[in-house]
Amino acid sequence: MKGFLIVAVFGSLCSGGFAQVSSPLFARGYTVVPEPQRVSLEAGNFTFGPGWQLKLDKGVATDDVSVETLREDLSTRFHVTLGTAAKSEGILSLRIVPGSVQIGKVIGSPTQEQDLKEQAYRIELHSSSIMITANAPTGLFYGVETLIQLLKPKMGNLWLPEGSIEDWPNLQLRLIYWDDDHHLDRVDALKHALRQAAFYKVNGIVIKLDGHFQYKSAPAVVEPNALSPAQLQDLTNYGLRFHIAHPISGWTRAYCFHLETSRVCEAARVPQP
Repeated sequence: MKGFLIVAVFGSLCSGGFAQVSSPLFARGYTVVPEPQRVSLEAGNFTFGPGWQLKLDKGVATDDVSVETLREDLSTRFHVTLGTAAKSEGILSLRIVPGSVQIGKVIGSPTQEQDLKEQAYRIELHSSSIMITANAPTGLFYGVETLIQLLKPKMGNLWLPEGSIEDWPNLQLRLIYWDDDHHLDRVDALKHALRQAAFYKVNGIVIKLDGHFQYKSAPAVVEPNALSPAQLQDLTNYGLRFHIAHPISGWTRAYCFHLETSRVCEAARVPQP
């Protein structure tokens, strides 16, 4: 993933380097956001659909979020359900193999480098087989989302390019800022925003609530229908499932999605709920 930082909801992209004038994928009519780090395409394209079979490596559980996301996105976006028959048009394999995907040079600490490695993945695309390999579950999830973005509807079929993709983020933290200062979105709407953010490999979100949170220590600022601690914890857990897990501090009266809510509130000088 070419590095990017979103300072408004799905706002401007800031690349970690100079973007290519025309990416190999875009030149072939395919789009992925953010642009993958390494792309090597062959001349051909092939079709993908319900005749394909899903194969999980022993390290990938059937209830892994990557597997559930793959099935859900294929169904809701393309009305495709992968087959289970022994004979199929092709096999889509998901694998987690630590250390199998190497990343480029990292400017940062060893901890940051390890975090970026866990988000790396490789996709090998062939007419009868697709293999997504990742170093860790986070990378597998991002590989699945890249595959979903790659699928191109044309002439009644879904198309993919032959070749390979290797990808990892330049930035450890990729966030969006969601402003609920003068209105309040419903929990379902916030979950939809989290899901869309994860689709584009965003891994942090700051939501500004002001009086829209039920502060026990400051009831005077609490507005009607304010979100409860239980609702925010539910949103936190939902975000974590899709690998949105980084805390951001420094936003006054803001809530940052993270398991350790109290630590974030303290860092942001927010009254404890």
